[in-house]
Amino acid sequence: MTWFDLASGNLLRRGVIGHVLSGNAPLADITPADIAGLGGAALAVRFDRFSDGRGFTAARHIREMLAYEGALVAQGHVIPDQADYLRRCGFTHAEISLSAAPQWRRSLALAPPAMQPVLGSPRARSLAACRRVQNPKHRDRRPD
Repeated sequence: MTWFDLASGNLLRRGVIGHVLSGNAPLADITPADIAGLGGAALAVRFDRFSDGRGFTAARHIREMLAYEGALVAQGHVIPDQADYLRRCGFTHAEISLSAAPQWRRSLALAPPAMQPVLGSPRARSLAACRRVQNPKHRDRRPD
């Protein structure tokens, strides 16, 4: 297995994973303690079935509510058709077999451009993301 970079389409040697979360775990079970102390290691969300979308929700929760900014890896049953959605939900990498890389690259190439930025924007669906954008200490905030 190797890591597929969802931003560039490059293959990377499998990195260090500090903690693996089940994609079907209740969101209340995913706490800041799960991501504290990773020490630069990646956080992974395991998909038990490709048809189970709870891993996507977990990724959004980890990015928006827990403000995790490190590498977030999708493991398990993910398919190339999900590449763009994985990226848009906050995953940085997918763990894939080396032989599947051309299909994953093709899937990303065929993905339409995002019409609106989702994560880190004032229109993000979570209150935590809105608070981060409205915080006057936030450096990326655009002047009014």
